[in-house]
Amino acid sequence: MTQHQTLVPETDRELEIERDFDAPIETLFDAWTNQDVLRKWMGPQGMSCPDATCEAKLGGEYCFPMMGESGEPHTVVGAFTEFAPPHSLSFTWSWIQEDGTSGHQMEVFVKFKALESGKTRMTLLHTNFIDLEAKSRHEEGWNSTLVCLKDLI
Repeated sequence: MTQHQTLVPETDRELEIERDFDAPIETLFDAWTNQDVLRKWMGPQGMSCPDATCEAKLGGEYCFPMMGESGEPHTVVGAFTEFAPPHSLSFTWSWIQEDGTSGHQMEVFVKFKALESGKTRMTLLHTNFIDLEAKSRHEEGWNSTLVCLKDLI
């Protein structure tokens, strides 16, 4: 018997979030690419990422082991596919599975636009969700994570 996966329309496989931050564009770009700064904010509220690694360059790899109260890491890995300081970056995004392999590969695009007020508008586009449940979990996670970034900035 063959299992059939319900196809998800492309628009439902993408998540876009836009936020304004009270910081210059260079500060915000650095927050996404500086390993020491990433360790202070990456992950949803209530989680920490003290062992994050980030090789911030085109083709460079990252690893974000996010730790919750249980102490069990939820690790996402990927590589930079675009690196254009301080305006944009993109990277692959895959969760490490229980067997140690990388899961379904998605992609995250982050654009930064300097505003006249000294603030920066950040637009995050996360694509290629496997299903609507994954999109919903990531939407909740990103919104919470961006609160952590805003608190740090």
